[in-house]
Amino acid sequence: MKKLVSIVLALAMILMVGAAFAADITINPANDSGETTNVAIDYVAYQIMEADIDTDPTVDETGATTAHGVVAYYVTTPDRAAQLTATGLFNVTQVADTNKWYVELKDSSTSADALVDAFSASTFDLSKFPSTTFNKAVGEDSAESGSVNPGYYYITSTLGSKIALQTLTSVEINEKNDYTTDDKTIPEADENSEIGQTIDYTLTVNVPSTANKEIVLTDTMSKGLKFVQIVSDSANGAFEGPTAAADDATKFTITYDEDTVKSVAADAGVITVVVRVLVTGDAAIETGIPNTLDLKYGNVYDAIPVHVDTETYKVTFDKEDNDGNQLPGAEFKLTKNTANTKESTEGWISLVEVEEGVTYRLATSEDTTTTTTIKTNGNTITINGLDLDQDYFLVETKAPTGYNILTDHVPLTKNETSFIHQDVVNNKGTELPSTGGIGTTIFYILGGLLVVGAAVILVARRKAQD
Repeated sequence: MKKLVSIVLALAMILMVGAAFAADITINPANDSGETTNVAIDYVAYQIMEADIDTDPTVDETGATTAHGVVAYYVTTPDRAAQLTATGLFNVTQVADTNKWYVELKDSSTSADALVDAFSASTFDLSKFPSTTFNKAVGEDSAESGSVNPGYYYITSTLGSKIALQTLTSVEINEKNDYTTDDKTIPEADENSEIGQTIDYTLTVNVPSTANKEIVLTDTMSKGLKFVQIVSDSANGAFEGPTAAADDATKFTITYDEDTVKSVAADAGVITVVVRVLVTGDAAIETGIPNTLDLKYGNVYDAIPVHVDTETYKVTFDKEDNDGNQLPGAEFKLTKNTANTKESTEGWISLVEVEEGVTYRLATSEDTTTTTTIKTNGNTITINGLDLDQDYFLVETKAPTGYNILTDHVPLTKNETSFIHQDVVNNKGTELPSTGGIGTTIFYILGGLLVVGAAVILVARRKAQD
């Protein structure tokens, strides 16, 4: 019974010591701006050495345990001992004829970075050491290992970062992550756009010095955008996608192989691609038209897609008389040039007549049937595809029958968010008599009377002189 009690007490002590010395590793990854890295990251913690722990922890002035001291680091297999010996940084000593080799640094000033370099060398076989895998998912702020045994650990991540640390108590690391990121921008002036306009999107990939895997960029354009061409590519990746003439030019990929990535990582650290896109006639009106960039880094992770929108607008107007009645028969042209008059032959905006007298849109370079004339037929006119940052004017080139033509430009009014509907009013003109009524006869009669009267006066004066 005494022996049994002793065994139970011994087991209890072992469990208590194990619990007391259990540790957690928490890693908080962030980028240069201190923002949480918004990608999934896998970590592998290799236990390079185990540790004998001093059972008397360091206690602060409040009586709280702050740390346990290390009695010694050791490994328990000849393969691990050989790996550590081969680094040239350690003295590795076998304890008598046991499976225990104590490990100590040859130079106590050796840095953690030097150990990281040794453990990450191609000649160091990490498969000989036990490991624990844990991760940070997209949307989470940190990665937690769960309980690990005390010892000295070498930790790698799928983003390429490497850490060496000891786990005598739980450890929390605020890790600055160098990872491959992407971004997409357009000039501020192109955030609003016209149908028919081309926009140059700039794709930027930040390539850290640790990057060594293939990078694949995929650019997807929604309805209303069409690929035109790659204007420039600083790393000259392998392009796969449509030509400028393709009808389904809404997606392309650019692949940078490992050698290219390593070259960029060692040099500029940035890949810049400028792609030209056309705003097409089927662009959505007054809603964002997204262009989405996806980045895949090897088989390691997919970055969060980056969306950039452009938006195009419409204007509506009614052609009316002073009483608010719709007037058919008027014709207008659209221009940005205030010097244009109805006699001008250039400077008019090309349009596609979607429905005569009802709907028009700005034309693109791909449209084969265009017009510069807007005709009214008694309906509200809509013109799609305008840029809210531009100033537009209507010029009346033909007035409805019986009405005076407008001589002034009609500006399309707008606010910060849209063009404003407006009424374009014509006044009635002075109607002259038509042929077949009294017509011009009265003018002939009056003219004849004046001539006769002048002749009579002339004759009378001559007689008076005689």
